[in-house]
Amino acid sequence: MAGRSTGAPRVQRRAMAVEVAEHIRSMIFDGRLSAEQRVPQDAIAAELGVSRLPVREALITLESDGLVASEPHRGTFVVPIRSEDIDDHYRLYGMAQGLAAGGAARRITEPVLTRLDELHRAMSESTDPDLAHDLNWEFHSLVNHTGASRRTLSVLRQLSHALPREVYSIPHPARPAAVRQHAEIVEALRARDGAAADRLNQEHVRAEGDEVVALLKRNGILSD
Repeated sequence: MAGRSTGAPRVQRRAMAVEVAEHIRSMIFDGRLSAEQRVPQDAIAAELGVSRLPVREALITLESDGLVASEPHRGTFVVPIRSEDIDDHYRLYGMAQGLAAGGAARRITEPVLTRLDELHRAMSESTDPDLAHDLNWEFHSLVNHTGASRRTLSVLRQLSHALPREVYSIPHPARPAAVRQHAEIVEALRARDGAAADRLNQEHVRAEGDEVVALLKRNGILSD
């Protein structure tokens, strides 16, 4: 009788498909793949040293994200990205983060507030962009995990993977507006003001979205 499969190859293939999807997202948002261009599956598989299977699985994910579209007997093509696509993405992200922040205002503890103060101070003083972005990610992740429901966290995870990290890294966390916004978020949490925490997070993420749209337009990535 054949032995029971451990499922490890399938897990490994799924992990490869996730990496391939992230690679193709980066190609779309840095201009290596342009709107309406056919996705070169064989070339991508060769570049990454994988078979075509994880590439096809990655394209299924990207099609569900609205970044590519498959045409029978022709292949898979990059969908034109418009300003409203990015704007809506950040609006949705802000709404989910706002829900989490509203919950955090009800559940926040002094140790969490202390850590948020430390992260905010380190971000505002950092001259290392990579470190500043890591600190920013930890700041918002801490707020989200403090206050979000399991469902909201699931939505946030899905949204976080819909754009490449390079896009999320466009707004610098140490810019004056971001420093002020982070300080206001911490104060709203300290005051246990859920409505303000919700609103401030939405405004903060919306401002990031405006900055992303502006840069992607300048770089010729957007189709409008």
